Amino acid sequence: MNKVLTVARREYLYNLRRPAFLFAVFGVPLFTLVLWVVIFALTASSEDNARQLGQVGYVDRSGVLANPVYPEEAADLFVPYSDETAARQALDDKTIGAYFVVPDNYLPTGEITIYSYSGIPEALNDTIDTLMVQNISRQVGANVSLERIQDPVDMTVHVVDSGRDLTEANIPALILMPLAFALLFMMSSGVTSGFLMNGVVEEKTNRIMEILITSITPMQMLLGKVIGLGLLGLTQMVVWGAGIVLLITFGQTVPALKGIVVPTDLMLVFFVYFVLSYFLLSSLMAGIGAVVGSEQESRQISSIVSLLWVLPFFFFASFLSDPNGTVPLILTLVPFTAPTTVLMRMGFAAVPTWQLVLSLAILLVTAIVTVWASARLFRWGLLRYGKRISLRDLLRVIRRSPEADISVAHSAQEAAR
Repeated sequence: MNKVLTVARREYLYNLRRPAFLFAVFGVPLFTLVLWVVIFALTASSEDNARQLGQVGYVDRSGVLANPVYPEEAADLFVPYSDETAARQALDDKTIGAYFVVPDNYLPTGEITIYSYSGIPEALNDTIDTLMVQNISRQVGANVSLERIQDPVDMTVHVVDSGRDLTEANIPALILMPLAFALLFMMSSGVTSGFLMNGVVEEKTNRIMEILITSITPMQMLLGKVIGLGLLGLTQMVVWGAGIVLLITFGQTVPALKGIVVPTDLMLVFFVYFVLSYFLLSSLMAGIGAVVGSEQESRQISSIVSLLWVLPFFFFASFLSDPNGTVPLILTLVPFTAPTTVLMRMGFAAVPTWQLVLSLAILLVTAIVTVWASARLFRWGLLRYGKRISLRDLLRVIRRSPEADISVAHSAQEAAR
């Protein structure tokens, strides 16, 4: 057991200081956050400024703006014109930045045409909407506030099965949160299992493995690597999870984040799936690293395996239209797609308990079988060099004890020397 812990500690501390891991833990979130802030700042500066184009003219043929009342924040923004010719001339002379025409049939159709030499900021569209609603409400004569006409419903959705209260502002964020957890899961498990596979291939290629197995058994080495890099993945998850909690806690002033809390059930499901899936993926990568002959070959095979984990994203439309449909159900029960599928489904609907239990049971059995099979391949393939290994050889080793094959491999190595 001491040897297993020694290997685990070495793998954890060595990879903890690797630039690739530090960038994955800190660089990727910081880069993403900075990119979002820059995009948001640029978008806000152009879309939230109704006066970006200067004054805006209008031509009213419907009579709605015959005796206009302007919004308080835009009292000097709008300029009336008697006809389109005058408005177009003012636009060409750059006296105004845009103008809009209210046609005769505006009341039954609601159509307005805006003319400009550039794009129209979203804030200007909102201001024009406010102008028209404010003047139409005066003609209706109803004793209703402008705010209630513009926003007639302030809806809160109470999800009965989960007990969550969702508002219109934070529903998109709560739907996207499971998607973010799915992406984080794939990144963390992919990085750590990739470190495991690359480490095995490197130690095997450099013949370091021949020295290591003189003082430690292959099973102890495999177990130590899996535990050490599993703790590394959990470290990455703790750092990212703390960042998400801080972002939500200090971002309550942002409408999309207001009232959002990290769901406890989502965190629990995420942790359980991460542990089981990590053992499945890491043991599979260790087996691949032990039997392949080069790092390039290992990357080619691992890319095929990684494609299975992102497969649910190709069926995103099915999750939107029917999250409890046939396709999501099948992907939930497939071990390689279950973690990502369940996390995505939880953003759109409640996943039935029996499906979660059955999915976790299948994933657990698959992980145990994969660890057992990879342990056999790990012991058999560590000292095999230069020989093309077929799928038939792998199946033979998994079905029976690899001791005889290991003896043959040792004899071949001694003869080569």
